[in-house]
Amino acid sequence: MIKFSEMKYERPDFDRVYGEMKALLGRLEGAKSAEDFFAALKELDRQGRTLATQATLCQIRHTINTRDEFYTAEQDVMDEALPRFQEIPTETARVTLASPFRDEVAKAYGPHLLEKFEVQLKTFKPEIVPDLVEENKLGSEYEKLMASAQIEFEGEKRNLSGLIPFMESTDRDMRKRANAAHWNWIAEQGNTLDELYGKLVRVRQRIAEKLGYQNFIPVAYARMGRTDWTPEDAKVYRAQIAESVVPLTQKLYREQAARIGIKDMKNYDYQLEFLSGNPKPQGEEAYLVSHAKEMYRELSPETDAFFGVMTGQELMDLTTKPGKANGGYMTFLPDYKVPFIFSNFNGTSGDVDVLTHEAGHAFQGWLQRDVELSAISDYTSEVAEIHSMSMEFFTHPWMEGFFGPDTEKYYYSHVVDALKFLPYGASIDEFQEWVYENVDATPDQRRAKYRELERKYLPHLDYDGMEFLEKGGRWQKQLHVYLYPFYYLDYTLSQVCALQYFTWDRKDHGKAWESYLTLCHESGRLPFKQLVPKSGLKSPFVNGTIASVTPELEKYLDGLDRSKIK
Repeated sequence: MIKFSEMKYERPDFDRVYGEMKALLGRLEGAKSAEDFFAALKELDRQGRTLATQATLCQIRHTINTRDEFYTAEQDVMDEALPRFQEIPTETARVTLASPFRDEVAKAYGPHLLEKFEVQLKTFKPEIVPDLVEENKLGSEYEKLMASAQIEFEGEKRNLSGLIPFMESTDRDMRKRANAAHWNWIAEQGNTLDELYGKLVRVRQRIAEKLGYQNFIPVAYARMGRTDWTPEDAKVYRAQIAESVVPLTQKLYREQAARIGIKDMKNYDYQLEFLSGNPKPQGEEAYLVSHAKEMYRELSPETDAFFGVMTGQELMDLTTKPGKANGGYMTFLPDYKVPFIFSNFNGTSGDVDVLTHEAGHAFQGWLQRDVELSAISDYTSEVAEIHSMSMEFFTHPWMEGFFGPDTEKYYYSHVVDALKFLPYGASIDEFQEWVYENVDATPDQRRAKYRELERKYLPHLDYDGMEFLEKGGRWQKQLHVYLYPFYYLDYTLSQVCALQYFTWDRKDHGKAWESYLTLCHESGRLPFKQLVPKSGLKSPFVNGTIASVTPELEKYLDGLDRSKIK
């Protein structure tokens, strides 16, 4: 079992690898037998996995320390070199779809693989390579900019993640000052953020036009691998959130205001759920990981084996530190057949969420570690987030070990936060749709549009005169808008599925867990609209699904011990 620190990074010889993969494409297209065709297909996949492994090692080590000059330089090289390799899977898809062995491929790997290949053809032509290089570089600039925060607060320089515990303080003045420090730093980067986003929108519009589309939206959907739902489906779904969830969340915000005794709630107050303080983990990284190990041992034999690999091979970098990139993620190292979890522990309940959410992603990746072709286990993000968000709820019975006397508060806030997230996720999706339909909008117009959407989905927000936020700048902290366009509604779709697993698990753990394991194994083999009902869940796209889910959740919240939630 090789540890992460022992995994060797070596910059690929990009020209050699590209030439070999092009030659394999020639073999694939010229195959005279199914045996030859499948041999070339598998070798293409093997080379792609090796290239991805080196790119991922570079990315992980760069995000762990963005000040590391070697990996910063290597990441710049990757940003420059990798876009042309997008041609390889696109050409693989084209050749396979035109091949006389197409039916054998469908028989061996399932018909959905061909559907994925068809949508992949919409995303690439060689002439967009310079634009992809530019898009990569702009994304890296955004990531480096947000990681560069060094904000003097309470006697120390802190990054954005390091301010979050102060933004959740029971001291209102502390919350206000931390909130101001957080957003003022982002506001100070406003011109740079506007410039970066403007360039990203323009380069994506160029890509769309070169691919034959009027705007970037269909390209974004194709990039996300969406074969069975459209922007029209998204509109219907967002309308359900506006109709069924927004009124409920406004009620929950009013209850929060009464609970913490503040009538004139401002945006810096909403991060405090309880006067006694938000639920906090009962220890730091070593303690939390130790309890997670026990939790996954008791949950199932599969999770026990999985988490043993994560700890034994040191496949997690969890605590925030200077120079570390913001956020959290799970990624996969194909040649080693292991996942990796990156996070920024900061002493809040979010630390535990990482050990359940990102571990849910990692667990599913580990379950599919031996899938023969990468393209089979390549599933859409709204499927991926079911793995993670559902794991958060399946692990509820072990939360007392993390939170001790704060457990009941955690139960409450976890469900409430899931519900509160849905309108925010919808606002980000609708905003991006508008941006790419209005590519010539100015930065001020973009912010004005987002503020309009906040009033629709998040009408409780009062920014207390903070100009940057009053004018609609909150979205500029959301890295998905910059780096992963249209990857946000997915979280909400998955959340609706995860909330269904939560209520199912409380009634029949065995059946719910069996369904979850099946969903994890089937992910990538079926599209979202087929996978969800096959797993025994209701599709969020069906009108009335959300309205059918929320009553059980309200009943659960009402049944919690209110003496411990204050």
